[in-house]
Amino acid sequence: MIEIGKVGWIRTGDDAGKFVKVNELPDSPPSYLVLLAHDREFKSGCGDYWVEDFESLEGFFTEGAWIVEWLGESE
Repeated sequence: MIEIGKVGWIRTGDDAGKFVKVNELPDSPPSYLVLLAHDREFKSGCGDYWVEDFESLEGFFTEGAWIVEWLGESE
């Protein structure tokens, strides 16, 4: 399951070992900004991708073969 607005660690697939966060943009219907970084604070090695809708977001995660461990606030 893809968590919106929550930091995750990419366990396997393309970009394994990086952190990811998905932000919902205020479009109608919403689009999404996928943020990537080497660190949890998103200060190092950052990049981003825009996807058109939730279906495209799911396809983006599938294409990268990502298995993401979604982190809690204290992790």
